Amino acid sequence: MLFQLPSFLIFFVAFCAIFAICPRRLQLAYVTLASLFFYAWWYPPYLILLVGMVVGCWLLLQLIWRDKGWLTVALIFAFMPLVFFKYTDFLLGSVAALTGLETPYFGWTVPLAVSFVTFSVVSYMVDTARQPAKTPPGFWSTAVYVTFFPHLIAGPILRAHHILPQLPQLRLDRAAFVPNLALFTTGMLKKVLVADPIGVFVDQAYAGHATLSGWEALVAIFGFSIQIYCDFSAYSDMAIALAGMLGINFPENFRSPYGSASFSEIWRRWHMTLSFWLRDYVFKPLHHRLHKYARQLSIILTMTISGLWHGAAWTFVLWGLLQGLIMSIESASGYSKYANRVRGWQRAFCIGLTFLVWSFLTVIFRAPNVSVAYDVAIGGFVHGGWIAWPTAATVPVICGAILLVLHPFDQIEKIRTAATRIPGQLLVPVLFMLIVGSSILASQQPQNFYYFDF
Repeated sequence: MLFQLPSFLIFFVAFCAIFAICPRRLQLAYVTLASLFFYAWWYPPYLILLVGMVVGCWLLLQLIWRDKGWLTVALIFAFMPLVFFKYTDFLLGSVAALTGLETPYFGWTVPLAVSFVTFSVVSYMVDTARQPAKTPPGFWSTAVYVTFFPHLIAGPILRAHHILPQLPQLRLDRAAFVPNLALFTTGMLKKVLVADPIGVFVDQAYAGHATLSGWEALVAIFGFSIQIYCDFSAYSDMAIALAGMLGINFPENFRSPYGSASFSEIWRRWHMTLSFWLRDYVFKPLHHRLHKYARQLSIILTMTISGLWHGAAWTFVLWGLLQGLIMSIESASGYSKYANRVRGWQRAFCIGLTFLVWSFLTVIFRAPNVSVAYDVAIGGFVHGGWIAWPTAATVPVICGAILLVLHPFDQIEKIRTAATRIPGQLLVPVLFMLIVGSSILASQQPQNFYYFDF
C-alpha cells in the first residue's frame, strides 16, 4: 500500500474513523492490527516474519531487561532475518567467486522493511541493556513501536526512548492536522511530480547505458541525485505528517542536504535517523577502540557498513567505502571545518563541489555493476553527442531545477510553519485537491518508493 495511491487514502480515512471510537485500552492493539494489515497488503506471507520479529523482540527484551548479559544472544537473533534473506546469496556468491567452489543460490526476495525493522529492534535492545526502564517492556507498546505503519516500510528509524513515552498521547490531533496535511501534500508532490518523472528518464538512461550521449549521461547523473532525494524525503515527509496527525512526533530525517558544503555535513542532513543510528551504535564503539591507532578508520568502516546496509552488492560496498574515504580526508585535512566556517562565494563553491562529487558517486549506488557505472559516469562523455539536446531530458531538467530553487525551504518545520500562516478554510481545500489529484495521477502508473528495496 503506497502512500501516494487512492488505496492508502481510503485506508487512512477508515483507520482514523475506527480509531476515533476505539476504547483507549484497546488503541495500541488496534494500531498494531491496522499496521499489520497495511504491511500484508503487499505480500501476506511475509506477515508471518513480521509478527515473528515483533514477538521475538518482546521476548528477548524481557531477558535483556532482567540481565543485560543476554544482549549478545539477542542481537544475533535480531540480525538473523536480515542476514538470512538479504545477504545469504551475496555471501555465498562472494565465496564462490573467490574460491571457485559451487555454492547454492536461493534467490530469495528481501521482505519489505526487514532492514528498517531490524535497526529499530536492535536500538531498542541495546538501549534497554544500557539503561533499562523501571518496568519491563510491554507487548503492545513494543508491537506499535516496531510496526507503526507510517514508518514501517522506509523509516524514519525510530528510537524506543523517543517514541514509547509518546504512545499514551496517541490521538487524532486536530491542532496539528493542517500543518501536517501541508507536509503530507509536500511529500506527495515531490514523489509524484518530481521523483517519478525524473525516474522514468533515469531508468531509460541506465537501461541504454552503452549508447548514452553526453547530455543524456549528464542528466542521468544529476537526475538520479534529485530523484532519490525527492523520493526518499517524500516518504519521510509523509510518514512524519501521518504520525503527527496521530499525536506522535517523529524525528526529522532530511534538512535540505544539498545545501551542504562537505560530505560530513551532508550526512548530518541526509537520512539523519540512519546517520545518527550509525553514529551511536557503530561509529562510537569503533572509535572508542580504534582512535588511538587509526583515528579515521572508524569513519571508513562505519560508512562501508552503511553501504552494505543499503544493498547486498559490491557496488554498495564500494559506494560506502568511497563515502568514508572522502569523509576521513575531510576530517584529517580540516576541510570540513573550513567548509562550515566560510561564507559567500567560498561556501557556494564548496556546496557546488560537494553536490558534484555526491552525484557522481550516486552512479555507483544506482548501477547494478561497476561496468554500467563506468558507462554512465564516463562513457557518455567519451561518446560525445553534445550537439543535439535529447527532448526526453527536458522535463527532468525542469523538475530538478525547480527542486533546487526551492530546496532551502524544504524542511519540515518551515513547511508546517508556513501552513499555519494561511487560513485553514482556504488552505485545506487546496491541499485536498492537490492530494487527490496527485493520487489519481500516481495511480495511472504506480511507482514504488526507491528505498523499499533496502
